[in-house]
Formats: sequence, C-alpha cells, structure tokens
Amino acid sequence: MSESGFCSKCGAQLQPGTAFCPKCGAPVGQTSSPTGTPLSGIDSLIKEPTAQSYWIRRLFALVIDVIIVVIILALVAVFVAIPAFVLSGTAGVVFFFVGVFSIAAGVIIFFYFVVAEVMRGATFGKHLLHLKVVGPKGGNPTLIESLVRNASKIYWLLLLLDVVVGLATSKQYTQKFSDKMVGTSVVD
Repeated sequence: MSESGFCSKCGAQLQPGTAFCPKCGAPVGQTSSPTGTPLSGIDSLIKEPTAQSYWIRRLFALVIDVIIVVIILALVAVFVAIPAFVLSGTAGVVFFFVGVFSIAAGVIIFFYFVVAEVMRGATFGKHLLHLKVVGPKGGNPTLIESLVRNASKIYWLLLLLDVVVGLATSKQYTQKFSDKMVGTSVVD
C-alpha cells in the first residue's frame, strides 16, 4: 500500500492505499511492519533490495554528475589560474582556489542540477541510470521545486543530512527531506 506518491516505474501519481499503479500496473513497493503500519524510508533501505538498488543508482548518478562538473570546473580553473598566476603570482592563485573557486564550485554544481532537472527532468547521470525527477503533478519539477530540492547540494554535509532526515521522516524511500517539502520524487 502507498501513501500518496508516484509510481517507481512510470511516475504516475498514486492515491493513498494504492497497491498497484493505475497506469502501468506495477506493484507499489511499500514495506510495512507485521501490524501493517508502513515503516520509514530507512527501514525500507535496510530491508528491501529494491530500495538498496535504487539508492546505489542514485549515488552512481551523483558521482557521474560530480565528475562532469569537476571536469568543467577544472577547465575553467586552468583558464583562470594561468592569468592569475601571471598577474599576481602564487598568492593570487592560492586566493583564487581557496576563496573564489570553492564558492563558485558549489554554486555551479547547484545550478547544473537545477537547470538539468527543470529542462529535461534529469541530470546526465540520472539519465544514464534511467532515473527521473518528477514534480507533484508528475511532470518535470518547476524552477522553485528544483531550487528547493537541490539547495542541499551546495555542501556535502547538507546533502547527507537531507537524505538521512528524509528517509527517517518519510514512509517512502524515494524522497530526501527537501523532496518531501516540495512534493518531488526521483523515479525510474
């Protein structure tokens, strides 16, 4: 049985108590306790191979996306570091990488995720692993939804907290806390 959410196969919106998706017929994979009460996302992650596979795919998608952004940032850094070194020596390069570049990297990663999700419903990494971000109405997330759900990606500790708190406070294993706030979900 599901609480209101989305089908993990086709992304169709599910009504509370749905056992099978009305669009594609896939069983809704909500784990429940012996008393029939749904467990948290953490319990699902510990006990369900489907949840474990899902989060491994999300982790690999994140790694792919970070590698893409790091390559882009490295190219930008080379083009900026050489003039900084020529103009101000080693101190200029150190200031650039410690100050400006570290802040810019977080912002660039953040906007990469936001733009990709709003325009295509998935980043390159999610697309490769057949994952898609859906908004509350089943389509691509809006700009505001994507901004909220990706805000934690600016700093790795915020992202970790977003995932853990989301799994601990939701009965679904497909939502971080920020996803829960705006009604988005990542489906396959």
